[in-house]
Amino acid sequence: MAERLLDTFTSEVGKAEIAVLMPIHNEAEAIEESVNEFYDAVGSRMPLEFVLSEDGSTDDTENVIERLSEKIPLKAILSTSRKGYAGGIKDGLKLVKAKYVLITDSDGQHDPRDFWKIWNLRTEYDIVSGWRKKRADSLYRRVMSQVFQLRIKSAFNLPNLMDITAPFKLMKTEVAIEIAEKCKYMSESFWNEFLVRAHVSGFSIGETPVSHRIRADKSATRVYKPWKIPKIALAQLIALSKLKSELNM
Repeated sequence: MAERLLDTFTSEVGKAEIAVLMPIHNEAEAIEESVNEFYDAVGSRMPLEFVLSEDGSTDDTENVIERLSEKIPLKAILSTSRKGYAGGIKDGLKLVKAKYVLITDSDGQHDPRDFWKIWNLRTEYDIVSGWRKKRADSLYRRVMSQVFQLRIKSAFNLPNLMDITAPFKLMKTEVAIEIAEKCKYMSESFWNEFLVRAHVSGFSIGETPVSHRIRADKSATRVYKPWKIPKIALAQLIALSKLKSELNM
């Protein structure tokens, strides 16, 4: 797998207490605005280590990231082939040097101003997750997510979390690396497996309500297309079975 690294952060800023890690695939229309929003909302108040983990995009994403790196200090992995959402997070974590990391999607669905809500809880929980109180996703996706989350919570005796799969999570970088490296089954639902493994390992998990917005690029291809649901559901059930077997639950 051919990869190229960009780093305009280390020489410009050097160190930061918090990193924002974004796994990215085909987000040419959204990534610049997403990064700029985080830079304005967070980077203007404290040093911010951006880590962009690009995952074999076929649009103009790579060029957009290169242009961004000339304006905003950041680190980026540019990959020529797909490694998946989980692979993007794992590879991105290898570049993070900050004590804490916020892992979030790059499609503009989360308001960076909500960062401060979870940042203020960082000493109370090992993992702080943004709970999408009013999800902007389509009905079928919300239903699918809720059904599987209920199954996950029941199968693994999870605490009564409101939004397991929310891609807006803050934790110490060492915690993120420890848990992410163990995740290997739920390729279409990384955060379900991540929180199961976190809970089983004894990490505390807290939630706080955050806003949720429609994707910045409404035309982009997403994983959860209606006609893909049966195949995805079957894959998730198989993954669930393997995880239960591994954890003896």
